[in-house]
Amino acid sequence: MIYLSIDSTSEAYEAGRALGFLLGPAVLMLVLWFATASWRRVSALPPGEAADGPTAALRVRRRRTVLIILGLLGAGAVVSAVLRYAPEPRAAETAGAASGPMEADAAPTGPRTITPPAALDGYRLMTEKETASYREVEAGRLPCGRTWYYDRDDDGRADGILHIDTTQWSQKLAEEKRRDSITQEFRNFFAGARSSDSAEYPSGPLGGRLACGHYENNPAMSMCAWSDASTLGTFAQNGVGELSEAARTTLDFRNASDQRT
Repeated sequence: MIYLSIDSTSEAYEAGRALGFLLGPAVLMLVLWFATASWRRVSALPPGEAADGPTAALRVRRRRTVLIILGLLGAGAVVSAVLRYAPEPRAAETAGAASGPMEADAAPTGPRTITPPAALDGYRLMTEKETASYREVEAGRLPCGRTWYYDRDDDGRADGILHIDTTQWSQKLAEEKRRDSITQEFRNFFAGARSSDSAEYPSGPLGGRLACGHYENNPAMSMCAWSDASTLGTFAQNGVGELSEAARTTLDFRNASDQRT
């Protein structure tokens, strides 16, 4: 299930916030203009005074003074609004696997493949027979990426669930990455898991970002997600309470699964 919330990192949100910020100065400028109306008029021209006499000149100076003040207020408000306008890049625009790792000089080049490891960090990839019941449940959901199940204590039950989706496999994911920032992707993911303690960790040489959190009602169940320009991956782990440990294992799985030859 996809959980969507207001994208506070989007261009539309930032533009709305900037316009909302400008509303206050605009109201202040209108109040100042009308409040100074009588002061700007000075008084009626004295009998016999020419239209370009001292009183008229005073009116012009006062009007000019108010207009300068209003202009400075308006310019300051616009500059402040522009400085506040800072939408986060969309996920598709971030550094990551789509265009090569951040550490490009040290990275392999060539075709990219997703090949989860058969064994890593004490986890063993479960066979099709072992995961038959999980696949039945998975079949009832909308196809979205690929899932692999891992056993850690040889009890025949999954202790780690690796899920990876890429823009090469999913046009839907490609559209979402052009629409959403990585912050929004993480916000939706952890909201769906009802996690309130998610935190970010180093994402390694492949770039992008990585974050981990606990399931709301199970402190021993952690889940991590990583995202870059073309990939959204998750790794859920049972019995791993420390998020830093979960992040390290997830990073190992990401680095081992995302290969370029």
